[in-house]
Amino acid sequence: MLSQIPKVVHSLYGKPLIGHVLDAVSNAGIRRIVVVVGHRPDLVRGHLGPEVDTVVQRSLRGTAHAVQQALPRLKNFQGDIVVVYGDTPLLTPQTIQGLIETHRRDGATCTLLTARLQEPTGYGRIVRDQTGRIVRIVEDADATQAERAIEEINVGAYCFQAKSLKAALKTIQPAPNGEYYLTDTVGYLVKAGTPISSASTRSVGEFLGINTRADLARVQTIMRSRILERFMLGGVTIVDPYTTYIDGSATIGQDTVVYPHTVVEEGVRIGRRCQVGPFCRLGPGTVLGAGVRIGNFVELSDCRIGTGSKILHHSMISHAEIGPHVTVGIGTGLGGNHERQG
Repeated sequence: MLSQIPKVVHSLYGKPLIGHVLDAVSNAGIRRIVVVVGHRPDLVRGHLGPEVDTVVQRSLRGTAHAVQQALPRLKNFQGDIVVVYGDTPLLTPQTIQGLIETHRRDGATCTLLTARLQEPTGYGRIVRDQTGRIVRIVEDADATQAERAIEEINVGAYCFQAKSLKAALKTIQPAPNGEYYLTDTVGYLVKAGTPISSASTRSVGEFLGINTRADLARVQTIMRSRILERFMLGGVTIVDPYTTYIDGSATIGQDTVVYPHTVVEEGVRIGRRCQVGPFCRLGPGTVLGAGVRIGNFVELSDCRIGTGSKILHHSMISHAEIGPHVTVGIGTGLGGNHERQG
């Protein structure tokens, strides 16, 4: 990332990358969460909630080594352990739930999340035998020509039986670069004769990780499309999704129309049958009643706009309450504790 701050706390849609991953894990029903932190751990901890336990990987020696750091916190735990990366913010709760359900249905010691790519370069390949049974994961750099032709890849999300994971981690040997790979646990469990299973992602884009600012921009585009589609499927018209930004925490009533170049920020509430934009910004704390019309080049912040009111063009209003059926004229500026009633 060419940055002085850890990758996982870079902002994506108003929250750190790892915040999106934690939301997915929590919404999948997982209650005990342990985050393994490395670079600048205090800064990362500052972006985590009080319910999240953290351990520090003081020597960055690979994914298996990272998981080993978390095991003392799970010393007496006998259930299933889900392992995911902190830089995959597109992973959904539904996919994590599917991973767990497949794992338990198949009675597996380890279940991998996989996907199929026509261009799998750079990803670990899932190697199966003639019966379709997973036998190992081979990293791209170590793959033979035949193995590089495999389209099924390892996404990097796992569900393990705790006992089997702990046993497998004790056998891991370092790679030539000195790192310990979590993927090597699969080979151990296969040799031990235990069942390995796999689940597929619901969307190929879910496993996209972030290593550069360009990756961050690509993932934000996908996330924005997801959020806008959710609003549109809920009965909201978005005239031009390519120029519209709506925070996922906003609420918008049915039959509202959002015009191009509009920004709707965190926690904004918009009623039914409103018209918003074009070229306007609704900041945090803004609430629009039903049938409100917000004209072009209007900026609102921490405002309550009553039912049926109109805010005409080129206006800027903050910390104010506008009553129902009020028309605010062109070029109006209001700030502080103003109130206008119809």
